[in-house]
Amino acid sequence: MTDISRTSCRRFLAGFFVVTGMGAALAPAFAAAPAARAAAPAAAPAAPDQPPLLPAPPVPDFAPLPPAAKPPAPVVGVFDTDAIMRQSVAIQEVEKEMGTRRDALIRDVRAEEGQIQALRQQMMNAARPEAEAQQRSLQQRVAVDQRTFGNRNRILEEDIQIALNQVQREIGQVVNSVAKARGLTLVVQSGLTVLHGPQVDISDQVASRLNAILPHVYLPAANEDPEVIAKSGKFPTAPVQMADPQQQQQG
Repeated sequence: MTDISRTSCRRFLAGFFVVTGMGAALAPAFAAAPAARAAAPAAAPAAPDQPPLLPAPPVPDFAPLPPAAKPPAPVVGVFDTDAIMRQSVAIQEVEKEMGTRRDALIRDVRAEEGQIQALRQQMMNAARPEAEAQQRSLQQRVAVDQRTFGNRNRILEEDIQIALNQVQREIGQVVNSVAKARGLTLVVQSGLTVLHGPQVDISDQVASRLNAILPHVYLPAANEDPEVIAKSGKFPTAPVQMADPQQQQQG
């Protein structure tokens, strides 16, 4: 039994004791064990933990399989998702719209920061009782700002993800369609290949087909919350793994 197997076994037994209540019954015995060990004479050093020897019954042998037809040579196609996304007119449209919304958020944040700074200056010049009241009001306003702008930023990220998911799902269908039309039997992402020639690259064909099928994608309005839309039942829903902003910046 490997170390992992022994660890799993110990965890199973520990869980068994908890479920059956045996843990409480054995607790006094375990508590008394250290005292008994202290009273006993020193024992010889414990032998290293060796894996047990277990029986290994033989398995049946079998004759070689008869010769069979060799599979045909694969017809390979390669596609680059990033290149296809860059050529997507739907993605270009989303980038333009979301850039406008992001700029509006940045302007609002900076304007609010200016007002907060002015209020702080007034508070520093006010008498103590008035300054304390202004400080409490300012703290409440900052807390509201954090929620408001944080929520707006979340909506921006979720809007972008909604658009990307639509394009990515369509790319998968278009790649499958192009592969069938060209008789490809093996299609891989270009990032998984060490070297490939342009004759097997189907990225441009996929991008052209994608733009014909999906020139636009659904994008929630600037004043709509995607999570509220999801709860409304307007569209099917699915869990989404949001992209890591730090990884996006590094990419």
